[in-house]
Amino acid sequence: MERFLLLKCIIGSFAHFLFFGFIVLLIPPATLIYIIARFFTKDLEWFFQKSFALSNKIFFILVPKIVLKLDIPKELPHSAIYISTHQSILDYPILTLFVKRYIMLAKINLDAVPLVAFFSNLVGVKFLGKKKLDEVSRIYKELESVLNEDKSLILFPEGTRHVGRALEPFKRGAFKLSMKTGKPIVPVVIEGLTKILPRKSFCFKTNKKTVVHVKMLEPIYAKDFINDRELLKYAQKIMQQEKDRLCDIS
Repeated sequence: MERFLLLKCIIGSFAHFLFFGFIVLLIPPATLIYIIARFFTKDLEWFFQKSFALSNKIFFILVPKIVLKLDIPKELPHSAIYISTHQSILDYPILTLFVKRYIMLAKINLDAVPLVAFFSNLVGVKFLGKKKLDEVSRIYKELESVLNEDKSLILFPEGTRHVGRALEPFKRGAFKLSMKTGKPIVPVVIEGLTKILPRKSFCFKTNKKTVVHVKMLEPIYAKDFINDRELLKYAQKIMQQEKDRLCDIS
């Protein structure tokens, strides 16, 4: 029985191994491309983001068990703060399929693995985990500068992956940045990944095809709210409502 469960875990984790396998296999060619490309383009981050988005598209094609149903407008804001629900490590690859020229703030810290941290930075991932208060303040000033340069941010306002129907309480960072810069908040609700690869799980929970809904809501503008707390409450309210709707049809 134990051998059967282990085999099922390995088979069910095919996409999991594939995802991280892509990352490992791409490091050597990415290093070579970086050495060559830096002589021909000044925007290396955008170059690597496009390459990463392409690899993520291939990943979801090669994993037929994940059926993405994207409900995304054709035209997106030129520069915005995208806030997403967070269920799985696969949320980020999904967001890269349609968000362009971004910086993403991650709670985990891979600085202990210099090569991984280096290429993560190249594709726009900044690590926040276990940093001192002055370092966090510096990062948020950097994010403000990114928005003023007309790039976008990808943030997970819950700060962690949730389980069940209820979202975790939102942190204020994204909403403070919106108030300060005037950039719109664009909510994204991703529902269904918890059925495949939930929090604290290495093994995929199912080998069956599973629909993952990705719904982008209308942009929210800070000028319509008194302060960042009111903006936060409204964003969490409409994202919870949309999550409940998607849960009911899933």
